[in-house]
Amino acid sequence: GGTMSIESPFDYSPEAAGLFAELGIDPPALEAKCAKPAVYRAMGLKSAVFFNKETFGVDRLVVGSPGRGYGRQQPVSPQEWEDFMKKTPLSPEAQRDIVRLQTAAIDYMPGLRELEKKQRLCKMSYKDFLLKVVKVHPDVITFYQTSTWGLYGVGIDAVSALDLWAEGYSGFQGLGLLREKEPGFLLSFTAQGDVVEKKPYNFHFPDGNASVARLLTRSLIPASAPGTTAEDIVTAKFDYSRLDEEGAPVRIRLNSPVVRARHLGNPASAKEVEVTYAQRDKVYSVRGKVVVLACYNEIIPALCPEMPAEQKRALGYGSKVPLIYTTVALKNWRAFEKLGVQSVSCPGMYHNSIGLNSVVDIGDYTSPKTPDEPILVHMLRTPCSPGLSARDQQRVGRYELFRTSFETFERNIRDQMARVLGDGGFDPSRDIAAITVNRWSHGYAYEYTPLWDPAFPPGQKPCEIARKQFGRIAVANSDAAAAAYTDQAIDQGYRAVTELLALESREAEYRVNRAVTA
Repeated sequence: GGTMSIESPFDYSPEAAGLFAELGIDPPALEAKCAKPAVYRAMGLKSAVFFNKETFGVDRLVVGSPGRGYGRQQPVSPQEWEDFMKKTPLSPEAQRDIVRLQTAAIDYMPGLRELEKKQRLCKMSYKDFLLKVVKVHPDVITFYQTSTWGLYGVGIDAVSALDLWAEGYSGFQGLGLLREKEPGFLLSFTAQGDVVEKKPYNFHFPDGNASVARLLTRSLIPASAPGTTAEDIVTAKFDYSRLDEEGAPVRIRLNSPVVRARHLGNPASAKEVEVTYAQRDKVYSVRGKVVVLACYNEIIPALCPEMPAEQKRALGYGSKVPLIYTTVALKNWRAFEKLGVQSVSCPGMYHNSIGLNSVVDIGDYTSPKTPDEPILVHMLRTPCSPGLSARDQQRVGRYELFRTSFETFERNIRDQMARVLGDGGFDPSRDIAAITVNRWSHGYAYEYTPLWDPAFPPGQKPCEIARKQFGRIAVANSDAAAAAYTDQAIDQGYRAVTELLALESREAEYRVNRAVTA
C-alpha cells in the first residue's frame, strides 16, 4: 500500500497542492466526509500498553493509556498519569519519573538562553536527554525506546532531542523553547498562485498513497480505469493492458527494472539518452531525448557510472530507512471489543504496535463497523541496532530483513497477538485469516539531523549535489529532498522535469539563432 498518509511537516508548494487539486484530492474535505473515528469511540475502545515478561518481568495489558506525550496531544493531568502508572509493572521510581516527565513544567537547563538550549538539544539524543538532563530512572528508557520507530525508523537513542521537542514529545514543557512557526499544509491556490486556504488534516486513503499513484495513472491514461473522482479510485478496477499501448502519448511498462542509463556520446553534447531495462529473461534498450531517474538515489551511480565522482558520492550519502508494515486479516475483532482497545503499544516486543485499521468510508469502500466483521490489523516493526548511528542502524537493518524468514515473522506475530489479546478470547489459529508482511528494505528517504550529520554549507547538502542535472539526465525522488513526504517527492519530480524542459528550450533557441544567422 505504500505510504500510510499524505500529511507533511512542510507547507505544500503551489505545484504539489496544484497537482492534488487537479487529481481531486482535498484532504480536509475527504477527512470530514469519509473518516469515521467516532465508530471506535462510541464503542469505548481506547489505547493501551502491553508490558511483556521478557522486558518488564510480567505479561500485562494496561488499558487507557494517556499517550506518551508526543504528537501535540491534549495535556493530561498528573492524576491520570499516576492512575495509569499504578497499573503497570514498572518500579515506583520509574512511575514517578514518567509522571514528572509527562506533566511537570521544569526547566532542566537553567541559566541557558533559548538558543543555547536548542544547540545542546540538537547534539544529544532523546535518550541522553532523559537520562542525563531530566535524570529519569533507566527503566523509563525502555518504556519510550521504540516510540519513534514509526516516524524515524530508529529508537530514541538515535533521534535528537530537538527533533522530538519539535514533534511534541514530553520533557521540554519548562524549557521556554519557542517555535518559529507551526507546520501547516497549503492546500488551495488561486490561478495566480495565491494561498486561499491553509488547513491541517489527518486523512489517509484505505490503501495508503497507492490511491495517489492510481489517480495519476488514470489521469495520464484515462482508459486504464473507470471513474473521475478521488473517491471512486479506491475500488476502481484497472485494465493493465491499456498501460503500454503502442502509439499512446504515455506508456507505462511494468515489471521492467532499469539497469543502465547512459548518454549516446559526450554528456555535454549528446542528443539522446539510452535506457536499458530487464524484462523476464531478456534485456532491452530504448532511446529518448531526456530521462528522469526517480528511483532510489543510492543506486543511481550503478545505473549511470558516467556521472561525476562527486555527484556519485553525494548520491550514496543517504541510507533509506528499512521498515516492516505487517497487515493481519482477522475473521472478527471481538477480542478488541471485549478488552476495550483500539490500539496497543508493545514497547518490548517484536512489533511495537498493534492497531485496528482506521475507519474510512470512501466511494464504494466501507470499513467494518461491528466486531463480528472481518478487519485488517496493522503492526509495525523497524529492524534497529541501538548504539549505532542512524545510517549504520539502517544498513544493519536491511541485512536483518534479507535473512529473516517469513516463518520467523509468522511465529512472532501469532505469539504476540495471542499474548496481547488472549484475555479477550483471541485464538490465532482460529481468528487469523491471512498475514502480509511488507518488508521495505528501502523505505523512508534519509533525513539529515545534527545528531549524525555535519552542518553543510549552503547549497552543499549531499541531496543538493546529488540532484544536479547531468546532461540529459535529471534526478528526482524524495531522496533528492532528503525528506520522506509525498509533497517533497512531487516537488522534486516537478524540478527535474522543469530542468529538462529548460534544456529543450535552450536548444530550440540555439537552433533558431543559427537559422537566423545563416
